[in-house]
Amino acid sequence: MIQPKILILIKSLGLGGAERLLVDSLPYLDQTRFAYHFAYIVPWKDTLVAPLRAAGFPVTCLGGHATHQQPAATSQPPPANSHQPAATITAPRSIHAALTMPLAYRRLVQLQRQEHFALIHADLPTAGILARLVGRRLGVPVVYTEHNLLERYHPLTRWAHQATFGWQQCVLTVSEEVQASIRRAGGDRRTMVRTLLNGVPVDQVRAEATELDALRQELAIPANHKVVGSVAVFRTQKRLADWLAVAAQVAQQRADVTFLLVGDGPEMPLVRAKVAELGLTARVRLTGFRPDGRRCLGLMDLYLMTSAFEGLPIALLEAMTLGKPVVATAVGGIPEAVTDGQEGLLAPVGQVQQLAQQVLTLLADPQRAQRLGQAGVARVDAHFHSKYRVRAIEDLYCEILRS
Repeated sequence: MIQPKILILIKSLGLGGAERLLVDSLPYLDQTRFAYHFAYIVPWKDTLVAPLRAAGFPVTCLGGHATHQQPAATSQPPPANSHQPAATITAPRSIHAALTMPLAYRRLVQLQRQEHFALIHADLPTAGILARLVGRRLGVPVVYTEHNLLERYHPLTRWAHQATFGWQQCVLTVSEEVQASIRRAGGDRRTMVRTLLNGVPVDQVRAEATELDALRQELAIPANHKVVGSVAVFRTQKRLADWLAVAAQVAQQRADVTFLLVGDGPEMPLVRAKVAELGLTARVRLTGFRPDGRRCLGLMDLYLMTSAFEGLPIALLEAMTLGKPVVATAVGGIPEAVTDGQEGLLAPVGQVQQLAQQVLTLLADPQRAQRLGQAGVARVDAHFHSKYRVRAIEDLYCEILRS
């Protein structure tokens, strides 16, 4: 029996949460049911192409020639201990992205006519719009995963997103709050909408969080220090100035805490400046991009998030998988994974003093912190394992193809 071909389409294959979900799902894909092909649009964000191809899956770049470089950086050179090379693209990337869309459309039409995919599954709005245009033209069913609130998108993106929203068979949302956003826009009257929470490859996450003593030495973190940390793409939505303000308040009360920020992105120059302004240079470790992000999570005693908005953050679920208590803002899907007082402590956006007090409370009460962390482990094991999510998606494919 020939398996139906499924195209997984995403804007980029950099190291964002949605992109990581694709790679993390690979061990659980049922290749006796479906033949998978991956495609992406933005050629300069292709870090995850290699693991996809190493796993035996075909990957197509629709927007140009792949560059095979790490996710790009900031206007500053990367720190010495970063594994991330500097960016090589000189023109504004928003212009590059816009110019790739007509080419991506033509190439996706060509790819569909060549491969005859039974279904296209798109992630994030740019890929979703492209999939719907081609699906409508060529009669291909489309499934779309929404990771964010519609109100957060640029007005032009939101307009194109909503204009084509009815041209798909189903929308999966990563949290109930994201589904509520679609309902507010009337999207649920135009297509089927279901919530399917994000998941993480539990066993793999735990297997990667090893050799922590060597990592502590590498990062020059004193042996007696607690580590408060986060793994993120440095964007404005993360409110990293708030994160560092929390760190500053905690540092005033505790001399035995080191703060670990793992990642890179457009906010890195501002983050470096804020660290210096707050006098935290000796207390904060900015690692830049690291491929061993899960190992860095393993080193943390507490996971801190100060985001203005989220879908359901993968790094948060990975931290919970490793038994880390969480202090976070109650935004997006975070309260669907972390119940305040059970797996962690939550606060409103911008409440720096409350967040700092919550961090100090858990640092002062290791037994409570451990109870919250173990509750997080149990919750991830029961509800957020990648295998459950993949199984539900493949059952949806079967449902749509039968209909």
